[in-house]
Amino acid sequence: MNVYVVIFFNESYCNNYSVSRRMSALQSVNIEDRALKVLFDDGTSLVFEDCWLRDHCRCSTCYRTDTFQRTQHILDIPDATINSVEFDRTEILIKWNDNHESIYKSEFLSEFDYKTWTNQRRSRPLLWRGKEVANKVAKVHVDKFLDSVEGAKAVFTSLVDYGVALIEGVGVSLEATETVCKALGGIQHTMFGGMWTISNLLVHADTAYSNVPLAVHNDNTYFNEAAGLQVFHCLEHSNGTGGETILMDGFYGASQLKKEFPEDYEFLTTFEVEAEYLEDGHNFRYAAPVIQVDKLKDLQQIRFNVYDRSAMAFSSREECRAYYRSLRNLSRYYENPECQWKFKLVPGLMVAFDNFRLLHGRTGFTGNRVLCGSYVARSEWLDKARALGAIR
Repeated sequence: MNVYVVIFFNESYCNNYSVSRRMSALQSVNIEDRALKVLFDDGTSLVFEDCWLRDHCRCSTCYRTDTFQRTQHILDIPDATINSVEFDRTEILIKWNDNHESIYKSEFLSEFDYKTWTNQRRSRPLLWRGKEVANKVAKVHVDKFLDSVEGAKAVFTSLVDYGVALIEGVGVSLEATETVCKALGGIQHTMFGGMWTISNLLVHADTAYSNVPLAVHNDNTYFNEAAGLQVFHCLEHSNGTGGETILMDGFYGASQLKKEFPEDYEFLTTFEVEAEYLEDGHNFRYAAPVIQVDKLKDLQQIRFNVYDRSAMAFSSREECRAYYRSLRNLSRYYENPECQWKFKLVPGLMVAFDNFRLLHGRTGFTGNRVLCGSYVARSEWLDKARALGAIR
């Protein structure tokens, strides 16, 4: 049996949580075949299949409130049918043909209007272009970030909205930086280590460990799952100039490509570009679309790195030419100075940015420049953001 919920929704209802609460009072409940048709007092009608209802029983036999988990394997859930239904304005009591009883709060059921449920989970990034974002992103003192919910929420909200946040007043050491990275969600260990230091000493086979300019890019395109956040803190820049950080909203560039070159946009959402990292003892390789979207066609991730593209074969001449044309057209947005935000990291100022969305680079530099930082896994920083109410 397929397990699903058939839901009819009223198009007049928008996508916020308060709407689902407004329609939570029950007006009528009827058994229709093997489903329950629930009418709320605002006219919204939802239809729940019996298999869905039994799976979502919240009695102590079926659900543990201390762990927020089901107690039964899906294979052990009885293929039961509804015998009878009783209801008032706030809840429904179902008696099943195996003598089990389930109670469903109207408020709980009203959350499963498909349109509302789906839209609550959609990301709504605030796209930006160039230095205009400088006055919008959060810039929070480290003490406020570490010691207050208000400060932490400001940082994570900025990461959700703009893909970047600044934290100032950080102690100029690897240890002080690590404390902040842990508060952002924890240290993600990779082949580069947990906390790492970047200078112009070529300690890894990576252009970042040099003093040449770096075009904007996403990190870890050769990983199955790229790092979620990237964190930089400048510990020192002496006897030289340059080394400005460059950030670019990858979602903005992709959205412009979609408007002006829709064929190229479509190609980059489906064609898998292979990336590779080679070093003694390491050979990372992964292929994925440069522009990743979900089933609703919302942007989810950018995997763009001109340095890590590996040599590829193509199925046709047309595919080969589409590959170069689309990447070049996208690159023109990413390398447009008017689309980039350029600023100087100084000791005490940390930047954290969403590596699934933002591209980063730097200008060339002279002198002794030392950065430290880390990666934070996407699951970890989003967990923090949800716990703080920055996202649902």
